[in-house]
Amino acid sequence: MTFFQDSIVAISTPYGSSGIAVIRLSGENSIEIVDLFFKGKIKLEKVKSNSIIYGKIQENKHIIDDVLISIFRAPHSYTGENVVEISCHGNMFIANKILELLLTKCRLAEKGEFTQRAFLNNKMDLTEAEAVGDLLNAKTNFSHIAAMEQLHGSLHNRISKLLTSITDIRTLLELEIDFLEQDLPFIDIKEIQEKIRAILIELENLVITGEEGLILREGLMVSLVGAPNVGKSSIFNSLLETERAIVTPIPGTTRDYLEEAISLKGYLVRIFDTAGIRNTDDSIEKIGIERSFDIVKKSHKVLFIIDGKENLEEYKKLGELIDEQKIIKVLNKADLFEKSEIDNFIKKNYIICSTTNKNGLESLKEILLKDIEISEDQLHKGILSNARHIAAVKKTIESIKIAIQSIDDQLGFEFTAFDLKEASSALEEIIGIVSTDDFLNKIFDNFCIGK
Repeated sequence: MTFFQDSIVAISTPYGSSGIAVIRLSGENSIEIVDLFFKGKIKLEKVKSNSIIYGKIQENKHIIDDVLISIFRAPHSYTGENVVEISCHGNMFIANKILELLLTKCRLAEKGEFTQRAFLNNKMDLTEAEAVGDLLNAKTNFSHIAAMEQLHGSLHNRISKLLTSITDIRTLLELEIDFLEQDLPFIDIKEIQEKIRAILIELENLVITGEEGLILREGLMVSLVGAPNVGKSSIFNSLLETERAIVTPIPGTTRDYLEEAISLKGYLVRIFDTAGIRNTDDSIEKIGIERSFDIVKKSHKVLFIIDGKENLEEYKKLGELIDEQKIIKVLNKADLFEKSEIDNFIKKNYIICSTTNKNGLESLKEILLKDIEISEDQLHKGILSNARHIAAVKKTIESIKIAIQSIDDQLGFEFTAFDLKEASSALEEIIGIVSTDDFLNKIFDNFCIGK
């Protein structure tokens, strides 16, 4: 059943010159609206669903373009409503002329409104709808695989299995409460406890996937930190394989952080060349250093770079900002050192590299990815992909733990059943069973207009 009564339209292909441009309409009257401006062998109202027909779009008797019209009738369409897609020549002047014509009879779609309608018309759940946005923004192999798996229901299926398990236990507990005074077999408390603890373990495993999911979606943040002139910008450029940062022998050249993204073995890696962590009297440089502090705190990995002098004071300052496990110690300019000196740094857990002869850079890339490698089997099973998912699962875990405690404390099955209901409600938020308009608008506002 169609959720909205009005029809919407938008250009669904990127702006610019191309072979074709696609204008998409959705809504109960979308076929009739296009029919007002279409001239072909037959009227669109007589065209079968999932068919394409050739014709012309006209304004009065003036032909705007030759087009192909694709017809998808409700409920067998992306949105669950009547959908029309107009493929015209990929000239934005032509596409905009057609759009202007259609806007006389319907309204411009809001960001993500086509996918929002698909969700509200039960064509997909909320995790699948979010995956559409992730797919549009996927920049690497693994982010693409993760988005496709979620779009095809991997996370939905995993959450649904958990909800079924919780519901089964709730049903047993509520039956026990309802028929407490009748002569019916008692439930096996130990079996119930084992089942709830199994759910807790699965939830804890699921929340662990959240960090990897966020990295796949948003990228691994890597900051380069070190004293002036140790070669941070040279390493930055070497990782990018381009001359993005200005490299000079003058200390303090980087007055603000630089950011670039690369793909390493299918993972998105965002690299930040910071202004360093040091004291300065330069007011402009001081602002850059303050911004660098914020970036370093948010980073998943920090390369602490030296060129011989260990700079223990700055390392200590860095250790006060972030967990020391995130720090990777790097000796740059290794081509200038004797073997005995290099061996000494290796004993102190430094990665040895040189941007001059490119030694050690591959080892550096490998150690960056060491803790985040995700198998395709994990992606197929379903992972959390954003902060909303993680927060909901953590909320579920808390309710499950309280349910376990209520059994241990023998508070009564009604307390356990209530806690399990709270756990279910938190999980249902992930797949969109319980959603408010404001909540949905916030999610779909990150989409492009044509989606």
